[in-house]
Amino acid sequence: MYKILLFSGGVYKYELLVEHVDDVGGLIIQEDVLHISRGTSFLADELRVILIVPSNEISSINSIASDIKGHVEELKLEKPVHENLIDILEIYDILCKTNSWLNINSIMKLMTSHDENGFIETIDDSGNTETVQKLEECLDLMLSLKIVDKRTDNSESEYCILKD
Repeated sequence: MYKILLFSGGVYKYELLVEHVDDVGGLIIQEDVLHISRGTSFLADELRVILIVPSNEISSINSIASDIKGHVEELKLEKPVHENLIDILEIYDILCKTNSWLNINSIMKLMTSHDENGFIETIDDSGNTETVQKLEECLDLMLSLKIVDKRTDNSESEYCILKD
């Protein structure tokens, strides 16, 4: 499973955290830089970053955060928002590993789901319209965040990770 975390801290050696999150298979969702000043005097920059990381990597994330003078806390989100973010990460992971254009059926065949006990089960392609609709919503959100690119091939939509 994955956990959604909030990092708060300065910009000092922040790139170490970014690199580690990428190395462990996590994803940075949002970065906000706050400029702290008093009157006309600049005091500091403060970062607030939302990230998704595998739950077994939380201790390493905490260690790096404390090394760079920051701290991490787990975010408690409403269940639908939490599930959407985890689904986005799984889709991102699938598209990164294949590094090619995939249609919705291909993505569904590669996806897994977790039952109420946390056990992984493969999603079948039996045409469950609710699953297809949820996948399309996630892909649309990823399009709006400029994470994926979309093309139409033979009247079927295909998706691929955007290259930097």
